[in-house]
Amino acid sequence: MYNINGAAATQQYNSYNVQGDKREGKISNDLDKDAFLKLLVTQLKNQDPLNPMEDREFIAQMAQFSSLEQMQNLNDTMKRTEESINEHMKMMNNNMVEGHWMMLDKLDNLNNNLQEIKNQLQPDNTESEEENTSTENTE
Repeated sequence: MYNINGAAATQQYNSYNVQGDKREGKISNDLDKDAFLKLLVTQLKNQDPLNPMEDREFIAQMAQFSSLEQMQNLNDTMKRTEESINEHMKMMNNNMVEGHWMMLDKLDNLNNNLQEIKNQLQPDNTESEEENTSTENTE
């Protein structure tokens, strides 16, 4: 496709790829943005002056690179959105659990208060029934 020194371009690519791997601390066969642009510049520098690369090829490569970059940015955005949604879901779940516990505590307190009121009223009712019973027996 191109009339360039293939060994020089491959060596250039490998040196950029190895440098990228050292920085990241991982081994990768992927070509990042900087390495792609440096490889393209190397291709342009080493092309045959009598048979230069055509504009269409250059424009096609740049368009592909631009599309790839946009897809990578979209992928990063989607990952951040997913993380954000997951975090919001965790917070909502925690809030819902806290709300249920608060409601259970309040219902338990209400039940205890009603039981106390019932117990307070019950002896009064027993005393008044005893009075009624003793009044009926005396008559």
